[in-house]
Amino acid sequence: MRVKTLLVMAAYLFGLSVFAAEDQHHQTNPKARGIETEKPTNMGSEVDVYVEYDVVKNVILFLGEEFYLSNFLTPNAPLFDASYTSVGVNYKPHPRVSLLGAYEFQYLAGDEMRHRLKLMVTPNVKFGDFTLSLRERFQMTYSMADQSYDWLLRSRLRLDYMIPSTPLGTYIYAEMYNPLEAHPACWYDMFGYGAGLDWVIDDNNILGLFYEFSHSVDSYYHLIGVAYVLGWWK
Repeated sequence: MRVKTLLVMAAYLFGLSVFAAEDQHHQTNPKARGIETEKPTNMGSEVDVYVEYDVVKNVILFLGEEFYLSNFLTPNAPLFDASYTSVGVNYKPHPRVSLLGAYEFQYLAGDEMRHRLKLMVTPNVKFGDFTLSLRERFQMTYSMADQSYDWLLRSRLRLDYMIPSTPLGTYIYAEMYNPLEAHPACWYDMFGYGAGLDWVIDDNNILGLFYEFSHSVDSYYHLIGVAYVLGWWK
């Protein structure tokens, strides 16, 4: 039963990813569309800092700050791109399921501000030193600039591996961004693929490094990041 569950979860995003790649190729291939086009490639970096506190068993409150630096491949681009400040709660009703709710304030270059609400459910299956999880994240973003709402469902399949006899953990993932508008221009908004390494320094400190490659209909994006978590967990 466990093997079947793993295969179904793994095939879920893999199949959609392949289908999206073919669909995107048709949309962006000059021969397919009869026009000349080339998708730009962008590259940026991210620095994350999170503070977590286990108020009661299986309930964690967190405060986070994410800083995004601008596209390194654009000449004379400003250093600052955006900052996201979030606060939320993570609840684990079962060792194999976690629920999360959060509010996020976004400040973007050019004095643009947004508000975002996030709800997530993440079931997981553990086998040995591996953990396979499928996170479904619903988010609503309100832009103060044009007073518009954006609704999105982000599906992420992730495989974690704790390296035996070390404080290190690695992971890889694939994520699909699904627009929830009534009649979206494309059935997906973006696909992302990433890998990372976490170092559990001690009982209260975790340091991580990660890389992500994402692609949409109009562009490619490379992101390199570092994350630090200060936590008090029971």
